[in-house]
Amino acid sequence: MINSAHRAESVPRPIPTRIPAAGAALPAARRASPAFRAPAQPTVVYLPQRSTRWRMPVAIAVLGLCALAAVWWLSRHEQRQAATVVSRLPPPASAVPTPPPAEDEWEALARQIPAPQEAPPPFATAADADRLEKSVLRLANGDTLASLLTDLDLERGEIARALSALRPHLEIRRLQVGQPVHVTLENPAAAEAPRILRDLTIRPEARREVRLERDDDGTYRVREKIFEVLKEFHRVAGRIKDSLIVSARKAGLPHGALADMLRAFAFDVSFQHDLKAGDRFSALVEQAHTEDGRLVGAGRLLWAKLTTGGGERSFTVYRFKPEGGRDFFYTPHGESVVRALLRTPLDLARLTISSAFGMRRHPLLGFTRMHAGVDFPAPRGTPVLAAGDGRVAQAGRNGGYGNWVKIVHSKVLATGYAHLSRIARGIRPGVRVHQSQVIGFVGTTGLSTGPHLHFELQRNGKPVNPLAVAQRSLRTRLAGAELARFKKVVAEVDRLRSGG
Repeated sequence: MINSAHRAESVPRPIPTRIPAAGAALPAARRASPAFRAPAQPTVVYLPQRSTRWRMPVAIAVLGLCALAAVWWLSRHEQRQAATVVSRLPPPASAVPTPPPAEDEWEALARQIPAPQEAPPPFATAADADRLEKSVLRLANGDTLASLLTDLDLERGEIARALSALRPHLEIRRLQVGQPVHVTLENPAAAEAPRILRDLTIRPEARREVRLERDDDGTYRVREKIFEVLKEFHRVAGRIKDSLIVSARKAGLPHGALADMLRAFAFDVSFQHDLKAGDRFSALVEQAHTEDGRLVGAGRLLWAKLTTGGGERSFTVYRFKPEGGRDFFYTPHGESVVRALLRTPLDLARLTISSAFGMRRHPLLGFTRMHAGVDFPAPRGTPVLAAGDGRVAQAGRNGGYGNWVKIVHSKVLATGYAHLSRIARGIRPGVRVHQSQVIGFVGTTGLSTGPHLHFELQRNGKPVNPLAVAQRSLRTRLAGAELARFKKVVAEVDRLRSGG
């Protein structure tokens, strides 16, 4: 608290000025006279002192104006100096000197301020990540891609848009059973909102991947990725113990190459009777795979060798495709392994004959007559193969033969197939077929005691023993330019077999 005495001293007080009263200078005798009237008491008049409180604010204001003027002058001085320095710099060689455009001082300053950068995208929060759900689905027997998406509780419109975007890139109705489908779903924040399909990835084949992605506006776009395919060569060898198929699988021969090897040797080897324990096999396989390690195809057989009868005989084949011909196997001398006719028109591991060619007592008619073919008992529905290339002459019902197909192979040879349960689709008179093509299925139509195939071979219109003719049927041989090209293939395969 401020002292009252100090406060009184700090406030300027008025200076008293005495004014003498009238008659103060008269003599005493006159003042003692009775006629003298005493004057009144002297009056004190106070004259106020001039105040100085306004001087301080005025001084501060003056100093502020001076400071602003100094700042303005300095800024103008710096701009003049900068302009002087720039004007002294030599212009670039390709530039034409032009007078600088006049601009406002504040605009020049504004241009020196760097433009703000774009704001970074917002970070995904933990809540957004929790709403995403990834899963791998597999197509079961009878499933479709539409039914698979329906089971995910997606809206019908969402499913329709997704399938519409996929159709140009994917055969939706031909997906294999067990096909994996990778999906990412977004669960809604609100309980009543539907789920959203964020992306879907499917690999219909090893070398191609299809990815469906959803944009923010709800539309879908599809991207395809094609994987690079690499080729490797493997040699597989082994010894037969139980059977050729089991031993080859244990040795690591791919199933595609194994099937090729069986077809290549089937014209010369009876796998049921000719093979013995201890016989050997070896093969050179071309296996393709993608850059991420997925196998492409079932393995392609390039060369194979098989010994039979405990090593008494051996057979070797090379893969080759002649100009305009089929890709199949040839002996080292350029002779095709394919005979003009198959020994048996059924693809069975175990094949028996219930009735041979020649005279016999008919099991239904009860009398003896010529049996013009060979009967092979087989389960109903077993595929029946064309014995050779040719043209279909007859296809339909034929009396006691039941469902019947006749194929003409040349001007001399023709084959017949009887008692079929049904004829294969597309087999009709005039249609050309190739060897081993399915033309029908085993049945028991016509005069038959059970499901079997009656197989006939006709030479110049007369029946002959089909097994004897098929065994002696000729093979085609390469010649000229085709033989020279085949020898180059043989040399290359031999180099790969030796590890070159």
